[in-house]
Amino acid sequence: MEQEQITVIIQEQEYKIKCEPAQVELLQKSAMHLDMKMSEIKTLSPNMAKDKVAIMTALNIVSKYLGQEDQIKEYSNACDDISMMTNSLNEFGTDK
Repeated sequence: MEQEQITVIIQEQEYKIKCEPAQVELLQKSAMHLDMKMSEIKTLSPNMAKDKVAIMTALNIVSKYLGQEDQIKEYSNACDDISMMTNSLNEFGTDK
């Protein structure tokens, strides 16, 4: 599979990363998001070491992701419940 090398800048440091061409835009957006979130933490804690800023940022991003994943599961369960109720109502309507 063909790989494309791109350069992303996170906290004023360049990283060369290989990825599939279809993933380039997502990787660039991810790097920009990471850089922005790291900058926010660095602003709040200017004396924090860069590696700790990276860890705190990663924890914040993963925490938000997992929270949204849980919310999606709840929505999925609600959709399943609605489908079951709809099917029951449809069956009730055809029993006449």
